Amino acid sequence: MRKILLAALALTVVAPYIMAQGILDSLEVVYDKIMEGESVEQVTVKQDNQPQQHRILLIGDSMLDGVGRRFNDYAAANGHTLFTSIWYGSTTKSWAYTTELPRLMKKVDPTFVIVCLGTNDLGYHDITARSEAVQEIMREIGNVPFVWIGPVTLRSISRDPGIVNMIRQNVGTTRFYDSYDLRISRGPDGIHPTFQAAALWVDGIAHWMSSPETDYPIKMDVPRASVPFKNYETHRTSYKGKKK
Repeated sequence: MRKILLAALALTVVAPYIMAQGILDSLEVVYDKIMEGESVEQVTVKQDNQPQQHRILLIGDSMLDGVGRRFNDYAAANGHTLFTSIWYGSTTKSWAYTTELPRLMKKVDPTFVIVCLGTNDLGYHDITARSEAVQEIMREIGNVPFVWIGPVTLRSISRDPGIVNMIRQNVGTTRFYDSYDLRISRGPDGIHPTFQAAALWVDGIAHWMSSPETDYPIKMDVPRASVPFKNYETHRTSYKGKKK
């Protein structure tokens, strides 16, 4: 029955959208969303309404040292403008309870947001408090489309007490990129990925961001060259921000 319904879906109103995207395997995703209660119009139109070129705000912790560089290449290759704000040592609470995020949302006026946070939350057991912080970050982002890049493993943390699943449950699987089980080469500190490893990490994220597996796919063709990169804003570990 499922295959029959998928075939019917392909031959009716969804077919033009799918063919325009050139992604035939997205039928399965569209079908699942319709079965969850969304109309065909909701599933397809929300992608069609997205701008082709975005003002992307990328916020996060020290992982952005490598991640930001590669996303900058993707932005340049696809006509997007990237604004990267790196806050070394920051956690979900850092961004939730200071004025940093609302200030940037107003200043940059992004059409898309990428959050790369959670590494410095690993190991903590106050899941409820950090869940509230994630929800506050989402509240500040508002109706702007976003994705959240989950943290990679840390050698010092043998077992995640639930931070990764908590973030996933709050933001939803179609907006969460799970990085926790990835095998990534690290630099001398054993924590941060090498630039090459970070680039491969972002390649996987960008492929996912352009697929129908996300709520709002955006253009993320693989860049053919690297371009000069500079953070829009940089805050060191000593920076505490201004409390709300």
